[in-house]
Amino acid sequence: MNFRQDSISAMGARTQKAFIFSFCKRKTKRRFARFLKALQKKWGRVFLIIDSAPWHRGREIEDFLKANKKTFRIMHFPLYTPELNPVEQCWKPARKALSNRLLHTLPAAQYHLRKIFSRAKFLPKMFKYLCD
Repeated sequence: MNFRQDSISAMGARTQKAFIFSFCKRKTKRRFARFLKALQKKWGRVFLIIDSAPWHRGREIEDFLKANKKTFRIMHFPLYTPELNPVEQCWKPARKALSNRLLHTLPAAQYHLRKIFSRAKFLPKMFKYLCD
């Protein structure tokens, strides 16, 4: 048997009505900076609340944010509080959709994730969630 285990990571950001995501092999500071550029291109001005993941911190990210300080406002969640982050709730339907499913390729996984992420009914009620 020829068994190979591949993995894929995703970065996500959301508004009241949309979930923007990007796939990558590995989350890095450089990849996060590219994701920020995509958000900037899509929305212009961005207020982003992020956790303290290693790829969200460091000189490369600080330099990018400093160069784009008129575009980005950044706030950090307290440490070890994923329950406060509404993006974390977006991953649940994806995990459920992929569980117990044999996917032979990473593009097949991406296809199924895109289907789930594009369905508005799967988005948690973020703004009600943040106001409670």
